[in-house]
Amino acid sequence: MQRSNIIHPSKLTFTGKSRDRTVRKRKAAAPALWVSLASAAVLLPVLALCAAVISFQAFRWNLPNVMIYDTNVGWMTPEETGALVDRVWNWDRTIQAGAAGSNDLLFDLSPQELGYWVDLIATANQAYAVARRSDPLRDILSALRSESQLILPVLYFDESAARSTLEDLAADLDLPAQNASLAYQDGAWIALSGQPGYTLDIEMTLNHLSEDAFTNLITRSATLFFQSVPPDIEDLTPILDQIDTSLALEGQLEAYDPILDETYTWSLSMDQKRDWLVLNPDTYQVGLELLPEDVQAVIDSWEEDLGNGRTLENLPSWEDIIQSWRNDEVVQVTVRHTPTTYQVENGESLWSIALKSGMPLWRILDANPGLTTSNLKAGMTLTIPSRNELLPLPVVQNKRILIDISEQRMTVMENGQVLSTHLVSTGVSDSPTMSGIFQIQTHELNAYASNWDLYMPHFMGIYEAWPGFMNGIHGLPLLSNGHRLWASTLGSPASYGCIILDLDAAETLYAWAESGVIVEITH
Repeated sequence: MQRSNIIHPSKLTFTGKSRDRTVRKRKAAAPALWVSLASAAVLLPVLALCAAVISFQAFRWNLPNVMIYDTNVGWMTPEETGALVDRVWNWDRTIQAGAAGSNDLLFDLSPQELGYWVDLIATANQAYAVARRSDPLRDILSALRSESQLILPVLYFDESAARSTLEDLAADLDLPAQNASLAYQDGAWIALSGQPGYTLDIEMTLNHLSEDAFTNLITRSATLFFQSVPPDIEDLTPILDQIDTSLALEGQLEAYDPILDETYTWSLSMDQKRDWLVLNPDTYQVGLELLPEDVQAVIDSWEEDLGNGRTLENLPSWEDIIQSWRNDEVVQVTVRHTPTTYQVENGESLWSIALKSGMPLWRILDANPGLTTSNLKAGMTLTIPSRNELLPLPVVQNKRILIDISEQRMTVMENGQVLSTHLVSTGVSDSPTMSGIFQIQTHELNAYASNWDLYMPHFMGIYEAWPGFMNGIHGLPLLSNGHRLWASTLGSPASYGCIILDLDAAETLYAWAESGVIVEITH
């Protein structure tokens, strides 16, 4: 049997030549190793990059450091990106809108109120498209170098929404211009200069919101543009003289009380005239604006000064009153006494009540339906007509005839002065002359009284003692037989109710006393 030789490698010896070959072989293997390592170093990043690309595609991620302006959306899916964009750009963001250079007019508004809307889907798609464009390796390499990839949001502008918001703001922001005005200070009128206002310029602001939409959204601020509104009236200084002229108007009303022979005069107060002073913006004319309701209120207040039982009558129309005042004329009216009441006492008759009240008996009967001379009873309340009922004609204010029954004397007054005095004869006790306030109503050169068959020269009727029967003033009567009565009795009661004068005085008085002159008869 043949035996195999096993030689342990440690026992081997080599010749020099052979050792050289062995060494050369080992030296030749070293470059190949480095080549392999270098290849691996190149391939591994490529493989890693390929793996990253595959991962981003598989998981639908954005590249890291992808920025939608200042919002990092790296490592997010399009759905996550859209949700974040919607919240950050559309809902959480506010924009401060205000006038340029002013801190007084500032409003915090949502983007939607200014018509801005970031399209979350389109913006998310732009972020997702990074590394999925024509040169994805460049985007990926930028990401590996931690370089940001900037994406701008896709922004839309809705002009109609912005316009609606601006119109709402304008209602609060618009400041009307203030016209020049007048003021009363320290006892003098001054002219205050007009002040400009402003209005929101909606069209200019809309143009700014559209052209600078992205800047406004990024900076969270927007400018509101305003237009200045000049006042219609800037200066009233030239018309201060007109003011003085207008305020110089008195605005007077004069009321004469023919019963009491008193005159009341009222004038508009300075405060009232200041309140009514107006400027016509078209003509720049100053005047008093007198409205009927204002005039009525003033006249009502003046009427209160008369007290209870008296009112103003014969008032002109409001237009005439206002025109008179503007012409600086005095408005003249009459004071009227209202009806009164009288409670009948024991033992009184209608005739005694008539004499006491100065009201003819028949007028009392007319004012109290159902009353007769036979059914009068104590305790009854009678209505006594207004004493102005006895003055049916316009009153002559500057003339007055005073007759004192107790003195049997007549005094003729004109303009507050005594013109003449005369002895008279009034009615006898069975047919007395009534006391009261009456008026010259008729003139008859020679009246005839059939009841007594006598003529009454220069007769002036003053009141109806009974309907159709007029008592009056006249000269000494003449009987139809030519006999002149009562010439020797002047100064004592003698007539049947009339007031008798001598012939010359009666003729003079007849010519002087026109209809309307007041005749005041007292006891």
